[in-house]
This record gives sequence, C-alpha cells and structure tokens, in this order.
Amino acid sequence: MNRFVRKLKGTFVLSLIAGLAFSTAPAMAAASTSLYTPYTYLSAAPGESLHYEIELINDSDSVQTADLTFDAGGKDWTYELTAGGHPVRQVAVKGKSSETVDLSLNVPYSVEKGDYPFKVNADAFGALNLKVNVSEGGSYKSELTTEQPNLQGHADSPFTYSLQLNNRTAGKQQYALSAESPAGWDARFTVNGENVTSVDIESNASKTITLNLTPADSAQANTYDVPVHAASGGTSADTTVQAVITGTYGVSLTTVGERLSADITAGKTRNLELVVKNTGTAELTDVSLTGEPPADWDLSFQPKTIKSLKPGEQTTVTANIVASKKALAGDYVVSLSAQSSAKTADAQIRMTVKTSVLWGWIGVLVILAVLGGVYGLFRKYGRR
Repeated sequence: MNRFVRKLKGTFVLSLIAGLAFSTAPAMAAASTSLYTPYTYLSAAPGESLHYEIELINDSDSVQTADLTFDAGGKDWTYELTAGGHPVRQVAVKGKSSETVDLSLNVPYSVEKGDYPFKVNADAFGALNLKVNVSEGGSYKSELTTEQPNLQGHADSPFTYSLQLNNRTAGKQQYALSAESPAGWDARFTVNGENVTSVDIESNASKTITLNLTPADSAQANTYDVPVHAASGGTSADTTVQAVITGTYGVSLTTVGERLSADITAGKTRNLELVVKNTGTAELTDVSLTGEPPADWDLSFQPKTIKSLKPGEQTTVTANIVASKKALAGDYVVSLSAQSSAKTADAQIRMTVKTSVLWGWIGVLVILAVLGGVYGLFRKYGRR
C-alpha cells in the first residue's frame, strides 16, 4: 500500500512538472519574437501621410515566418506595407536577427477630429498597436460654380464665363482644368488675364477663373452644354455651362448684275442699284448704308437704313453718285458699306469719268474757228 502511494505521488509530480513545462512553452516562444516601432502615437492633419518603420525581432535560434496584415478597424484609410520598395505580405526572419518593413498610412481628407487606433499583425511576432491623432476635421470636397452658366449670342462672338473654384480640403491643391467643348470650338482658361491649364489653391481658399468659349465657324443655331472639370489627385469639382447660339450673322453688298464698275460724266449723277443680302441664319436689324466718294463728289442712298433683313432675304438700295464738275477723265473709286451691329459688308465701285459732250462740241468749234482764222489770213496776205 505505501509503495502504491509513493508510486502515485511520483506519477503526479512528473505529470505536474510536464504540465508546467508545456504551459510555459508558448510564453517562452512569444518572448523570443516581437514587433517594434519607436513612434506609436502620432498626430497628423487631414490629407497627410504617416510613415512607420516596423522592426520584426527574432531572438530565437530558428527562422520565424510571419504573414503581415493591417487592421484598419473598419475605417476607410488607405495604407501600404512595403519592403525594399515593393509591397510585402510575408516576412521570414533568421534566428538572432531582425527585418524591417515600412508602413505608409494616409489620413483621408474627409475625416473627423479625434484619435484613431490601428493594428499591425505579424503572426508569431504578435501585434503592434498604433494610434493616430487627427488634429482637425477635414474634407476632400471641392466646388466649381458660376453665377451665370447660361449665355446667349451669335456664332461669331466668344462666350465668357466667370467660374469660382473653392478648395474645401485640408491641404493645398493643384487643379487641372478642362472643358468638353464641341468639335471645332476653342476653350481657354484665364486667371488675371493669363492663359492657364491648371491653378494652385491653398486649403479653404478660392480662385476666380475665366472660361472663354469661341464657337466653330460652322456652329449652327442651337443650345450647347459644355461640361467643365477641375481635378486634383483625390478631389475634383465639375460644373456645366451653356452656350445658346441664336444664329450666324452674314451680309453681302453688290450691284444688280454684280458688276462693280460704271461710267459717269463730270458734274452728272449716276444711280446705281445695290443689292443687300442677309447671308446668315439670324435676322439683321438696322442695316445702315454709308460710303466714301472721291473729293468734291456727292453720295446718298435711298433708303439709307434697312430696318430688317431675315435670313436669306435681300433688298435693293439706290446709290446716288454725283461726280465733281471739275473731275478729269479717268477712273475713280467709290467705297460703299452695309453695316449692322453684328456684321459689315464692303464694296468698291470703279467709276470711269467721261468729259461732257458739250465740251466736246465746244472744242470742235474752237478748232474750226482757228482753222477759219488761218484760212482767212492765207487769203488776205497770200497774194502779196
């Protein structure tokens, strides 16, 4: 009986020693590996990036391998674990050695002020708890607005819009500017009179940008929507401006028969029938007729003003041209113009001045008189 008790006690003691050895083995293994970074509680502003050097320390005699994961705690923060400039997901560390991985953690632009906990897990090396203090609330919102997005005009004139770009993010942004204008249109952005393709705006600041749209020559009467974009990294803003083209303007000026030359007698009047035509797609109003005749000539029109010309419509105007009495024989140019507030057409008429028939007969009579006088002298003195 005593022998059995002693044997039982011995078995219990051995079991107890074995149990203690087994229970302490994980603790000893855990103590042989660890994760380390010197700065576990950093402060940052929205939009900033934080960088950690995390050391995996292996104090054991054998190689330890660990899968790396990052626990963002459900927060929409972006991160990257790298080693040697490449993404890393698993690390093997030799005994009595260490390896380093880099963690990049980006603070979102849209974030509330406060503390945010994170965790890096590395299997047998354990977990590394990190905390980030966001010093101020932020947003990644940008705004692009205009007080007058709709403009109306004809195809021959530019459309100018004043845009306001607001940077509501926590950091300075460089915005690339673009406009989706129709084919053949010209779109230019200016700031303080200078052409630009991008602008820099400080946090919580704004800038006024001018957009100049010039329609294509072939643009028809219509309403055109032009999307405008301002993009910078993780933030962007958009708006749409509208150009309403009422039509194209065009006018032509010529003579009936399209002959740009005529004859005129000095001191006399020549009436020329002119044709004024609306060659555009928009109505012309108050088309005035003007001209520049040679010196001492007179020029007038009937009528002097055309109240309205619809697209494709034409009308006849009479130009009354009076040549100077002192005009010598030759060619003279009379400049004519049909002008509206939108378009102007010019024409130049070559006027050929001919001498008066009366002066021709007077010349003949003078010649005859001279010849008669000479004949009389010959008869009177020729016999001597």
